[in-house]
Amino acid sequence: MSGYRYDSMIDVDTKKTWRLIDVLKEATAYLNTKGIENPRLNAERLMSHLLQIERIDLYLRFEQLMNQKERDAYKTILFRRAKHEPLQYVLGETEFMSLHFKLTPAVLIPRPETELLVEQIVACIGDQKGSRVLDIGAGSGNIGVSLAKYLPEVSITAVDTSDEVLTLAEENAEKNGVGDQIQFILANVKQENFVQVVKGPFDIVVSNPPYVSSDDFAQLPGEIREYEPREALCDDRDGLSFYPIIAQKSVALFQSGGRLFFEIGDGQSQPVQSILKEAGYGGIQVFSDLNGIERVVCGHLVQKNHVKR
Repeated sequence: MSGYRYDSMIDVDTKKTWRLIDVLKEATAYLNTKGIENPRLNAERLMSHLLQIERIDLYLRFEQLMNQKERDAYKTILFRRAKHEPLQYVLGETEFMSLHFKLTPAVLIPRPETELLVEQIVACIGDQKGSRVLDIGAGSGNIGVSLAKYLPEVSITAVDTSDEVLTLAEENAEKNGVGDQIQFILANVKQENFVQVVKGPFDIVVSNPPYVSSDDFAQLPGEIREYEPREALCDDRDGLSFYPIIAQKSVALFQSGGRLFFEIGDGQSQPVQSILKEAGYGGIQVFSDLNGIERVVCGHLVQKNHVKR
């Protein structure tokens, strides 16, 4: 920020008084110079987070003065965002399915398109009571927690390969009042004993696996590539390696007629449909997101072929 006027905001010797509106204007201009999209929105989100008020309330408090301590704290988070660290990580929280989730760089930032995956499962289960759902790759818990919140009669088992990740997911379950509905298990779907560890049977298996290929990962925007966990995004292969593993392992976990739901990447619909058919699934359906991209593929088990336990 050398040479930029925003430096004066953090100068302890300055005699200038700084209103919220003054700070926001300077912060917006600064973020704009750093190539941050929607700089004013980002500046306001950071400000409301710092002051622990709703963003709309900033407009009622524009004349309020910020003291040096507040400006220093604001500078810290503003500088993080200026380096293109995702806003959700800077804030330490995000929203998904109208629910609030704690977030750390250990987990993928939930995307709006993943809400389609949750919505289709909610529609599939409807008012059926006692259904059991397995969520493979819990992450922040956004899928499992959302399902539990909108399907109070359903029990969820959520698995991940990291204790740190599972701890965060469990916190989010408690935060949203569904801790009693979800069992969290440390497990890796690639391990031979996965089926024994998670202990079915289940009615539904859902997964949003790492589906970015190695080649595509290199082309991702810096905010994603440099900050989000690679292992949650990329399979270091062609982007399709997790789908047959999960499809085959799920066969051994299903009750008769169980349904498998996948989130997929752009252009992966046909390959994933073929993987499901090969593993013994039928009634395959595909759902597109708001951008017209085929984003969710699901099918129900019709024959227990090609089982790998």
